Amino acid sequence: MERVDARRRAYELLDKADGDPTRARGRAVRCCEMALNLYMEDGDMKEARGLFRGGLMQRDADYGTIYRGWIAMEADHAGNVDFARTLFEEWRALGGGRDGGFWCRYVLFESRHGGARRVRDVAETAVAACPDDPAVHAKYAKLELRLGHEDRAFAVLGRALAAFKSDAAAQEWLVDEVRGYRDALRRHSLNGRLRSCYRVIKPCRPPHGYERLLSV
Repeated sequence: MERVDARRRAYELLDKADGDPTRARGRAVRCCEMALNLYMEDGDMKEARGLFRGGLMQRDADYGTIYRGWIAMEADHAGNVDFARTLFEEWRALGGGRDGGFWCRYVLFESRHGGARRVRDVAETAVAACPDDPAVHAKYAKLELRLGHEDRAFAVLGRALAAFKSDAAAQEWLVDEVRGYRDALRRHSLNGRLRSCYRVIKPCRPPHGYERLLSV
């Protein structure tokens, strides 16, 4: 009964808010929350998918919010990574492919769930789709740093600097962003090595007779 009531309330929300662009964001967030609640009840994505699809069919739907919530649920909760990829492609076809934020999320998704070749393909497509967005170029360069290829990262950065040769502010931001990320990774790696060394170092035993000397 609770499940039926939850589904009824969800679709009533969509019906009442349909066509009101000022409430699109809030409606999308509620849609994601209700879909997650439906899924958590019994682990079945069927009802949740129906709710997401209904949200996308509303006039003035906030595609970005709904697709982000749906993709996260499919990949992180249900483990349906391939289905999540199809959602990225749907989102792209609906206009997401013209948005740098979309591509940064897609690159991040593949860096977590795909191999190096797949995520590089997405990053290359992202740069081609949004050549005027410095954040997309920076995301690609930072990806290569994350993969352990500093030479590739700075090759990507070099191409980005050439693309923004007439925009000194963008060039400065790109250099700071990529170098800052590289330095952060190096510090993290160094701290990890230091902790590992500390764990293997055994406490030194004091010289023979040291305790007797202290008692004098």
